[in-house]
Amino acid sequence: MKEELKALRQERHNSAVKWKEQTGGKIVGVFCCNVPEELIYAAGMLPVRILGEHEEATEGNLHFPTNVCPYPVSCLDQALKGRYDYLDGLVVPNVCDMIRSMYGTWKLNLKIPYVHFLEVPQRISREGSKFFHESLIKFKDSLEAFSGREITAESLARAIHVYNRNRTLLRQAAELRKEGFISGTELQGMVMASMLMPKINMNELLNRYLQEAGKRQPNRDGVRIFVSASMLDDTDFFELIEDCGGSVVADDMPMGSRYFSFPVEDANDPFAALAERYLMRIACPRKMLPEDRKRFIEDILDGVKVDGAIIHNLKACDCHLYEYPFLKKTLEAKGLPVLFFRGEETETEMETQRDDIEAFVEMLRG
Repeated sequence: MKEELKALRQERHNSAVKWKEQTGGKIVGVFCCNVPEELIYAAGMLPVRILGEHEEATEGNLHFPTNVCPYPVSCLDQALKGRYDYLDGLVVPNVCDMIRSMYGTWKLNLKIPYVHFLEVPQRISREGSKFFHESLIKFKDSLEAFSGREITAESLARAIHVYNRNRTLLRQAAELRKEGFISGTELQGMVMASMLMPKINMNELLNRYLQEAGKRQPNRDGVRIFVSASMLDDTDFFELIEDCGGSVVADDMPMGSRYFSFPVEDANDPFAALAERYLMRIACPRKMLPEDRKRFIEDILDGVKVDGAIIHNLKACDCHLYEYPFLKKTLEAKGLPVLFFRGEETETEMETQRDDIEAFVEMLRG
């Protein structure tokens, strides 16, 4: 399963091109888990998450100084190298300075027919939810104009149902991870594949994975680790933890539990329901509400045996770095030793991380 999931990520560009050739549909890239993909799906298009790579950003670095978050720079680098030439559109949400900058840099440097800036309010309030509701209506109108297809109440309801089903399956996988039936690497691979594949196909694949995993003998040998991260857009870090004798049993990550936590609740107004889920319920540090994040993490850890915590923040991810002291204090108050990384995820750096993780795991073993 692990190798199959890894291949889905590695072959994502070829798979997207194949889907486009087979269906004649359009593909829209998205940044961040604050973008309601259901609207893109309801317009008959395929949303795919933009990912970076572990390679020198020779093209992306020409556009940014060295002291910025490496994730969006790597994503831009991939696009400038032609890896995302199949994209018909791009959605950039207003979530942080570097992601915001992707709107201008992609629009100016790449020939993409549709680039939409999604206004996501900073203020998390009823007024903010109303503003985001209006922003989603404008987003819907722009998607309809671009796709040439109306987003009807029926198509949006179907999209919400399919996406909620995906979240349910991923939450079931997360429960199996707690018990050792599924590894942390496998669950993260499922999440990333869900961000890349057509959701109906992915849901069928998840059903098969869950059935297979339920027949395994659980693996409970590893030191049980909770991971909080700003951006891990491949499984390499989780594989590294497992190689060092750790087992990731819970997480707080945009490429993890933040993606599949909370369904879009039934409502008379689906746009209000989308605004509620994507703005009010996802506990992201960009909202600068550490108490909400504390509750979110406490809920994740409730009833889960964890031996220690690893916090991984990319260099210059200010939102996550701002929250680190509070998060560390919260975890240590639960009796969890904390190992912290702040870096760029280069190959050289990962070898240094290996030494630190091995020492951390040995300490937890006692």
